[in-house]
Amino acid sequence: MARSSLSTGRMISYAFDMSQRAVAGGSGTGDITKRTKREELVRHMLEYVLRDPKARSAFGEVILRSEDGLSAFRTSSRTGSEQFDLEASVDADPAARIAIDITVDGPVDDAQVGDALAALPTPESRLVLLMPKHRKSNLEVTDERLIRTTWATFTKRLVKKDPKRAEFWRLIGELSEDAPSTSVFRAGSPRRLLDQDLVAEFRSHLDTLRLAADELYGRPVRFSTSRRGPGAWLQVGASGTGLGLEFDAVEEGSPVWLVGTRPHRTFALNIGSLTDDETRDRAVRRLRAISSGERWRNDAAYVPNLPEFIGEPASVGFEEVRALLWDVFDPDLLAAAGFPLVARRQPDLEADMLGVRVRREGDPRAGTFLVSVGGSKNWKTLLPRVTREFDGRTYVIQAAKGDTPEDLVSAVHAALLSLATKP
Repeated sequence: MARSSLSTGRMISYAFDMSQRAVAGGSGTGDITKRTKREELVRHMLEYVLRDPKARSAFGEVILRSEDGLSAFRTSSRTGSEQFDLEASVDADPAARIAIDITVDGPVDDAQVGDALAALPTPESRLVLLMPKHRKSNLEVTDERLIRTTWATFTKRLVKKDPKRAEFWRLIGELSEDAPSTSVFRAGSPRRLLDQDLVAEFRSHLDTLRLAADELYGRPVRFSTSRRGPGAWLQVGASGTGLGLEFDAVEEGSPVWLVGTRPHRTFALNIGSLTDDETRDRAVRRLRAISSGERWRNDAAYVPNLPEFIGEPASVGFEEVRALLWDVFDPDLLAAAGFPLVARRQPDLEADMLGVRVRREGDPRAGTFLVSVGGSKNWKTLLPRVTREFDGRTYVIQAAKGDTPEDLVSAVHAALLSLATKP
């Protein structure tokens, strides 16, 4: 590849296009190795740069500690293993392979690395494992064919060795080291989860949701595992053409909404926190008026009669803690950390607990885990709890002064990994 043809714009465009093909199943690779979206993107960015002979030479000298020439790296090979993200042959020994495995935000463990090492064709072959620095200590594999390098070290060495392509090495390294799966860019402090008034308000609005679900559907509320859109979805009845109920972002003072997907329609229930018997009775009358209609759930033209607001509207502080907890329960972030939601086995919303059930991807022996808030009749905080279900061992995630929302979500993921890997 000529120097003039290299550009960061082309690199990103190429990587984006190729990663989209991989997601759609058109990459030509099998299902042996599952990559996250970030890892698929970084894989093709690195492939793009390593097409340049001088970039390959710099990579070989500082990462492999070798001056042997390398062929262009490929994402797939007719004779190679699909265990690898990139693979090249050595000019001086065509049977030997230099394989690269990329870790950004997906799971990596000793067994996975061991399988990749076993797939190397010759003793002279090498496996380069590139990973964020906070993940390096998780591995205990020792093998002379294994070269472990953090993205920070990768960037530092190649920028120094190959300054003409420094912008490419820096972009790849910073994306891989500094863009974890928990990209939670949200204002506010997790310390809000300790505010007693907000705890009481949050519980009260959940009680309203439970009341509405019971009156309208006679079924419990739980987090859905089948939502096509992003984010956590606490709902009941919102499937197919039917009108359902969901708990989501506050607008017009209400976090409880009637929603339909085919066709799309949404109505604020106009019922807030119910602080006394009189407002509760008014809310029940409204809900029973809705449920008494013959076709209210399946009539696409139905518009509920929701005149005045009943109860206390949700505060700004309430929405802050709801949004933060929805990041904790976000199925995409949990799956990217290696803990997808368990299909069709999500816990019901109870008076004393709200949570999701997850499993460790690729390790059925680890069992299932609960990520929850509450857990007692008298909630004192909204701090997340991570529980290993087979023995009940629980970590309560603390909110230290100065912590960000991303720190809190990362701590939840770290607790899950700890419970999944330790006795």
